[in-house]
Amino acid sequence: MAFCTNCGAEVSGPFCGKCGTPAPGAMPAQGSTAPAGGVPAGGGTPPPPYSAPPTTPAAAAAKTSPLIWILAGCGGLIVLCMIIGGIFTYYAAHKARQFARNPALAVTKMIAAVNPDVDIVSVDEGKGVITVRDKKTGETVTMNFEDAQKGKFVFKGKGNEKLTMEAKGSGENGSLEVKSNDGTMTFGGSAKLPDWLPAYPGSPPQTAMSAQGAKGNSAIFSFKTKDSVDQVVRYYEDALKKSGLKANTNVMQQDGKPSLGIVTAEDAPTHRKASVTATVEEGATNVAVTFEANK
Repeated sequence: MAFCTNCGAEVSGPFCGKCGTPAPGAMPAQGSTAPAGGVPAGGGTPPPPYSAPPTTPAAAAAKTSPLIWILAGCGGLIVLCMIIGGIFTYYAAHKARQFARNPALAVTKMIAAVNPDVDIVSVDEGKGVITVRDKKTGETVTMNFEDAQKGKFVFKGKGNEKLTMEAKGSGENGSLEVKSNDGTMTFGGSAKLPDWLPAYPGSPPQTAMSAQGAKGNSAIFSFKTKDSVDQVVRYYEDALKKSGLKANTNVMQQDGKPSLGIVTAEDAPTHRKASVTATVEEGATNVAVTFEANK
């Protein structure tokens, strides 16, 4: 008969039923902590030390589009301008009376209320000028609201840094032009295509976005046509090859009919690139085209 070495109670199993102390002579359960020496209980060879897999060098960065050059050139300025411009538009539409009385003061209140990362540096009510600062970057921007009321936003940053946003035209021909020290971006309006990339016959291109900078030009435009995906793909494949670009074409079918066509083309020596994507939707072929050309 065994007795607990802790409380003296009679023990009939591996543990005392009263206090839980292991019974005298009880062996540790298999799989318990390893004994001194670092070898796990139950024997066997210890596992080899972990070796991290060799790292592979990062892929080379893709060439940057001129659309990005302009945005990067503006740095934090364009971000601040977008914030202020959006607030101006909202206030002009929804707070018309207060805005009409004092646009600079009205927008100042709105900025302070909706964006905690922007500080109001100064407000000149007489001239309609407001200066704000990005708390994170310390960059300041000045905006003239007299120009804004005429549809033109003028922002001035550090040094001679300047950004202008201006709406032009109306309806389908309307566009928004953004100018910085590094180039011009245009949203909307009709597309101006290079001579090596023709417009599709009978389908005027509509611009989504274009950019002109010191390093090159690029654009994204689209159009619709009643012609098939095959016809669009063949047209651009032939046209781009005639312009000296190397073109590759892929066409996917659904229910035995072409539903997606892609043409990619490039001429490395002249830094020209183009991509054409054609899809079928509601009985028409929708086409999106992008191109880049370095100067």
